[in-house]
Amino acid sequence: MKSIAIISLFVIAGAIVFVLHWASTPSSTLKLSPTNLFGVKQENQTEVFIASDVSQAVEQGVKETLAAAVKSWGSSGHLEFWVLGKDRTAAEKLAAAFCERRVARGDMTERDCLDDSDNKDHGFLMYQELGAEALSSGQPRMDAANNGGAEWGIHRLTSSLPLGFSGSLGIAGEGDQLTILHEYWHSVQRSFLQTQDQNLSQQLMGPTWFVEGSAVAMAEITSAKLLASGELSKWNNSPRPWPSLEERMTNKMKLVQQWRKKCQSLLPESYGGECTQMAYESGGWAILYLMKKFGGDVLRKSFYPDVERLGWGKCLLPPQSVNATATAESA
Repeated sequence: MKSIAIISLFVIAGAIVFVLHWASTPSSTLKLSPTNLFGVKQENQTEVFIASDVSQAVEQGVKETLAAAVKSWGSSGHLEFWVLGKDRTAAEKLAAAFCERRVARGDMTERDCLDDSDNKDHGFLMYQELGAEALSSGQPRMDAANNGGAEWGIHRLTSSLPLGFSGSLGIAGEGDQLTILHEYWHSVQRSFLQTQDQNLSQQLMGPTWFVEGSAVAMAEITSAKLLASGELSKWNNSPRPWPSLEERMTNKMKLVQQWRKKCQSLLPESYGGECTQMAYESGGWAILYLMKKFGGDVLRKSFYPDVERLGWGKCLLPPQSVNATATAESA
């Protein structure tokens, strides 16, 4: 396992030529996940719910980005994307609508749902407070996350106000597209797993650098391809031009070089601490290296279809190694 985690940054950096070539190559038609836990069908199964103070432009931006993600990677199944604004009353009303939906479907009791909405860690009102604070302070910040839902047969995504889509604080709308693609990829990862056991699911998803690094890599590459093809709209609403894929990945490598002496591992295996960001930056490059060796769609076509059967570690081994291990275990 350590040999996997200590991937040379110089080797990973060699993948940049591959990344730029792949980003300019048209997307091929992809197979959808075969899972049934999330009711996957050959169609867009995303639903978007917005607070009453969130503009139509934001709603449209979220829906268009999700539609592009589904077209690129396939449906991950039933997905609810809940978007908060800055107004607390509007957030409380959206939380009430969420709870009405959960109670009507038998997912939660009203009391448990309302308590969850006020949760300081990824509750609805936390996201509202983030957006309100960003606007009042002038310090840009957006947070979005996949907050479970497998026990209900859905992917539950929640977001604070997308500042780029809303035209606030000079933030580029392309940044919001990237964030939504990142979070949607997490639903794709999860869609291949049938278990509702959160601990087992986390083990199968892999260490933090793999979970977040793959979301970074897939979002960055796919965003660049979709913007280039016109399948995603260019917002051009920031005073600073949106950086190219080459510029963005080069900046990530620079951050890795700055932090490598501070952090015990270039590829953190768990969340927590100031070095968690390395899981995103160096993890993204590690996944690009994996793709360079085994193909751009290795995760969806080879890795995730087998991860629940083989386990995360064995899925990273070459096929001959997996076969040898299986033979040894049966002997």
